[in-house]
Amino acid sequence: MAEITFFQYIYGDTILHRMDGRLKLACMLLLSLAASFATALHHYLLAFGLLIFALRLAKLPWTALLKDLRFFGLIILLVISINAWTIPGDPIPTLPLPGLSRQGVVAGLRFAGRLAIIVLVCAVVTGTTPLRTFGQVIEWVLRPIPFVPAARIATMVTLTFALIPVLLGQFAEMMAAQKARGIELRKNPVRRLYYAVFPFLEQMLRRTDQIVEAMEARGYSEVRTRAVFKSTKRDWLIFLLCLSVFLYVCCS
Repeated sequence: MAEITFFQYIYGDTILHRMDGRLKLACMLLLSLAASFATALHHYLLAFGLLIFALRLAKLPWTALLKDLRFFGLIILLVISINAWTIPGDPIPTLPLPGLSRQGVVAGLRFAGRLAIIVLVCAVVTGTTPLRTFGQVIEWVLRPIPFVPAARIATMVTLTFALIPVLLGQFAEMMAAQKARGIELRKNPVRRLYYAVFPFLEQMLRRTDQIVEAMEARGYSEVRTRAVFKSTKRDWLIFLLCLSVFLYVCCS
């Protein structure tokens, strides 16, 4: 299977690895909201600078993470193209393409930057947080809400993050096999999409059935021992830093 680093826990003994999961989840939400409200160039530079510092601090393989970002490159390129050709505005003199506007390109780049920031934030959090801790934090957040199955939702979110790197690895492996069989020689794009999408969906459903059977065989139950969390001053300093970035982006 292809080695995928995105959304996968990487063992380490750094400040971010030891950080309280509750505050780490709050930082992820604050930075994601800051990316959503970002409008100026310095907002994006501040967010990317903080993420690069977090990658270095957590000692994550940032080169591998940036390499895995190619899986989201098609979505980012599609978003930029749709905005560039659908939003009206001034034409670009150096690119005399019909329907292409400067305002559309800027809007597409902004949306692409927000998406890249959110993806990198999730990669940092999931790379420094075990899936078990992540599920325990979600259950702790949802537990006070009445009539909400906190344990069930936490299990669903945990399984989702556990399946993402597996599915991405299977997709890369399947595309390599299809390329070796000469799928690129087919001129019909619909047939090429057919041979790529349906096998991937079949593998995804088969993997889901295997996980369900494994959980049933091991006697999965929503009745479990509740986790105990403990935060330190360093954890609160990191949280205050993320809060400051969020307030700066929203107020400037």
